[in-house]
Amino acid sequence: MSFFITFTRTITAQPPSPYYVGDDCRNSTEQSLTSGYKTNLNSLLSWLSSDAATSKGYNHIAIGTTTRDAVYGLYDCRGDVTGTFCQFCISTAASDILRRCPNRPSALIWYNYCILRYSNRPFFGNLTITPTWLIPAGTKNTTNSTLELQKAETYIQSLIKNATVETKLLYAMGEFNSGGSLGKRYGLVQCSRDLTSVQCRECLNDMLDQVPKCCAAKVGWMAGCPSCLIKYADFMFYKITIITQGQGSSPLPNSGN
Repeated sequence: MSFFITFTRTITAQPPSPYYVGDDCRNSTEQSLTSGYKTNLNSLLSWLSSDAATSKGYNHIAIGTTTRDAVYGLYDCRGDVTGTFCQFCISTAASDILRRCPNRPSALIWYNYCILRYSNRPFFGNLTITPTWLIPAGTKNTTNSTLELQKAETYIQSLIKNATVETKLLYAMGEFNSGGSLGKRYGLVQCSRDLTSVQCRECLNDMLDQVPKCCAAKVGWMAGCPSCLIKYADFMFYKITIITQGQGSSPLPNSGN
């Protein structure tokens, strides 16, 4: 099947990698898992990978009927990532999580474009803000850190309001002209879609409060945890389109990360 991939900033014949960010094995000690749990975990990861191709970028499932062998899993792709690329990210995560976190009853892996979690305990609807990833987006430093942070906070707060009060989609993105020498900026906020709007707002505000710890001097940054994500940059990193012959189009993220 032939297809064309159109980017606003760059063109490539292959989809970019999911850009691994981090994982959390610390809260789950390696242990000998029961054969029933391993079987259910493999079934769960396979289901999540397959479901991601046709969903709207999010789903969760529990597999197993006994407390000892039951496994709970969730995936959530970034709001501008659906269809083929969402499945690519989740399939990569499903394979990678077993390698990075072997023999764990619960684990979490996070990429720029998706997150995948599983556990032997139910966690759907629970707000989880640790571990936290605080990462500069690129190496460029701002010429006015105080003004940059002030502008960023004001704009991100408007996105949080849009995601949790106005649309209640738990996701929002956009751009604004910060004025003066700062120029145009782009932002994205998103929460895991098993949360309520109140939980989402709490999570995003917590992430925003932590940004000065890592990135006060940077033009762009990303702050995320298992339950939510904020990204802010001086380049468009979202809403890129993949066009498949005969199937219309769906968003694909920019290889600029």
